[in-house]
Amino acid sequence: MFGLAFHHIGVACRDIEKAATFIRTNFTVSSDTGTVFDPHQNAFVRLFNEGEDGALELVSGPAVAKTLERGTSYYHVCYLTPDMEATLLQAKQCGAILVSGPKPAVLFAMRRIAWIFTPLGLIEFLEEG
Repeated sequence: MFGLAFHHIGVACRDIEKAATFIRTNFTVSSDTGTVFDPHQNAFVRLFNEGEDGALELVSGPAVAKTLERGTSYYHVCYLTPDMEATLLQAKQCGAILVSGPKPAVLFAMRRIAWIFTPLGLIEFLEEG
């Protein structure tokens, strides 16, 4: 549909530090941003890169509280976009619903993110930078 490059999978968690310890203990991690609070999302976030094969983002706090209450932990998939507005227009034309954004993201050096809801679930778009 969009032809965009995969960036990461987002995982909702109650205790971001406990989840981070599990990841660092059990997986090969090439980089770790450390935990940061993003006031634009009202969430604590942390990104682990696993080489060239992708990344895993941990998300905790009020932004994912309802997701966790439903017993869900796999939260979203994220794709890079070179043109946020064109990507969102295409998503709307495909029947997606804009949930949030575009807005700056602390974890990604204030590059903009946007969230859409699709029949496949929640998708995040991250502006290339």
